[in-house]
Amino acid sequence: MSQSIKTHEWFLPEDQRKALSAYLAEFTGMVPVHLFLQSGQNEAYGEFAKKLLQDMALLSDRIALNLHEDDTAANAEYAVHRFPTVLIAPDKYSIRFTGAPAGEEGQAFLHALKMASDGKSYLTESSVKTLAGLQEQRQIKIFVSPTCPYCPGQCLNAIRTAVEKPGLVDAECIETGQNPDLAEQYGVGSIPHTVYAEHFSTVGMEPEQDFVLQLVTLHQAKDVAHEEDETGEPDVRTSDVVIIGSGPAGLTAGIYARRAGLDAVVLEKGIIGGQVSLTPEVENYPGFINIGGKMLMDMIHQQAKQYVPVMTGQDVREIKVGRNVEVITQNRVYVADAVIYAAGASWKKLGVPGEDRLMGKGVSFCASCDGYIFKGKQVAVIGGGNTALTDALHLKNLGADVFIVHRRDEFRAERHLIDSVSRENIPVRWNAVVEEIGGDRGVEFIVLRDVSTGETEKVPVKGIFLAIGIVPNVEAVNHLDLARESGGYLKVDRQGRTSMPRIYAAGDITGGVQQIVTAVSEGASAAMAVFEDLTRRKAEIAAHRY
Repeated sequence: MSQSIKTHEWFLPEDQRKALSAYLAEFTGMVPVHLFLQSGQNEAYGEFAKKLLQDMALLSDRIALNLHEDDTAANAEYAVHRFPTVLIAPDKYSIRFTGAPAGEEGQAFLHALKMASDGKSYLTESSVKTLAGLQEQRQIKIFVSPTCPYCPGQCLNAIRTAVEKPGLVDAECIETGQNPDLAEQYGVGSIPHTVYAEHFSTVGMEPEQDFVLQLVTLHQAKDVAHEEDETGEPDVRTSDVVIIGSGPAGLTAGIYARRAGLDAVVLEKGIIGGQVSLTPEVENYPGFINIGGKMLMDMIHQQAKQYVPVMTGQDVREIKVGRNVEVITQNRVYVADAVIYAAGASWKKLGVPGEDRLMGKGVSFCASCDGYIFKGKQVAVIGGGNTALTDALHLKNLGADVFIVHRRDEFRAERHLIDSVSRENIPVRWNAVVEEIGGDRGVEFIVLRDVSTGETEKVPVKGIFLAIGIVPNVEAVNHLDLARESGGYLKVDRQGRTSMPRIYAAGDITGGVQQIVTAVSEGASAAMAVFEDLTRRKAEIAAHRY
């Protein structure tokens, strides 16, 4: 061990250093990393970035740290105007982190280092083909926040294109909390917010193919996708069971299916972990007194992928049931003997004027993603259940001036959450409903109506977080005419069998109490039902044959 390592005061704990060392050991080439710091500008974040990168440089000789502190000449040379800023291999690529990668975006930072080391973008073949049509310079800005689980994926989309098209694509990941003026300049009201060009931006994480198509055309993928449809044969993959959804139910189903000897695959359109990944804190999952929803789902995912592949960016367009079951996504066909549908549910909307127009411009479903934007600003949380109160407490902790709007005169949430809201002195507007959401470029006010008196009031707010319930994501199975429960949820027996043979369901899609622990149980039960039914079916076919 070198003397510098012996005397170095480590910033990262030992377990993280061990994991990081193993990751860095896979790097194939040297990666120059430039860190720019300026006195008086985000100094705490700058110190974090400095200590992190110093640790990494000592853990691997593949990381070459170039530190620029109050270096006017270097700032000018590399066009750095905000601090801290991190550049990755700037002589070859244009990959920039404006603000310390101190939260979820740290995942994208580590992947960016690996891509720069290997000199590979790891884009899919179809994305590389689409990107080949890019002839003009693109400067992509992606606004992120530390607790946003969607942000790393969107940052990676940009970074991959920058690696694939060096000199043509600039990728910049901007930490919103460290650069609030820049976020305001670009009208950021929801995270991740992607600026492809001054006249074209989007909100949310997007599949890689959609991102690349939008980067090339500067139009919404849905508006130009029909012109890009591939005429070749689709990529066909076979397995015993296809599991749709990577929340607690889907991932658990994958574990149990594989352990039962079934060849399984999990498909996910959005982020791994589903709605649980957006939950700031989970306090009712056995074994954990308190754990972040994202952390819990990361742990379940790490276990699941030891057994089963989890394919992200797979948007299920149709399910065909015939001799086999065919699951058709935007670029693949999965042929299987059975499907476990665990697509979960989505947040309900209010259905009031201004809601759709200002969605992503101050109207949000995700306090974990967007809360940092509203530090020091007045926001309203709509709802009276566990999610609403949890979001309100999270926003309060982030420094937002938050109040709750509830249509009844008492909450429906768990007692400990009610007590916490009371203890934190979070105001509540009882017996009130939202009639309108108003504003020009972003949310500026809501109109509340008192359900007792009918009186209305215009209340100034900068953000509104909706937590009024969920609706099942049944679009992909609507054509199958499966039996339903009230609310549109799929009707299943105790082992997850739907009204159609070989189609099973688990998790929030089936209604019920809709808790993480029940989703896990239902996923396991559905997987075992698939195993039992397929085993019986194969035995019957064999008996009939002889």
